[in-house]
Amino acid sequence: MNIGFSWRTGAVFVLLILGFWAYQFRDLFTVYEQLKGKMSVNDELTLYITQAASSSLSKDTYRYYLYDAKKSPDDFMAHIKDVEPIMVTDDYKANAEVRDGQLDLYVRGNVYSFRNVGYSVRIHLDAALY
Repeated sequence: MNIGFSWRTGAVFVLLILGFWAYQFRDLFTVYEQLKGKMSVNDELTLYITQAASSSLSKDTYRYYLYDAKKSPDDFMAHIKDVEPIMVTDDYKANAEVRDGQLDLYVRGNVYSFRNVGYSVRIHLDAALY
């Protein structure tokens, strides 16, 4: 009987150990979003606000999305990965207001991203640091 080291067995063992180790850190790479609010902008668009938490090591962010007004919040959450937010901020007190068919966003904090093109509504951002 010849007992020796098998490279295949060793490689499988190392892959199992690496997989177990990587599984422990899965929350560092996963973003969890929950719906915080919604507001009707016009007949075509609804503004959805979500709170995104990726891990206990990072700050929560708040994401603002414009989505089809004819669809439900459940449909929005089911397709959230396919929709790009118009704004991402860390300000939990950020405010949105619809006036004269325009969307006004008020932020006192960090704005990580903002875009206002490609929609049938004008978007105005009033942002300042704390």
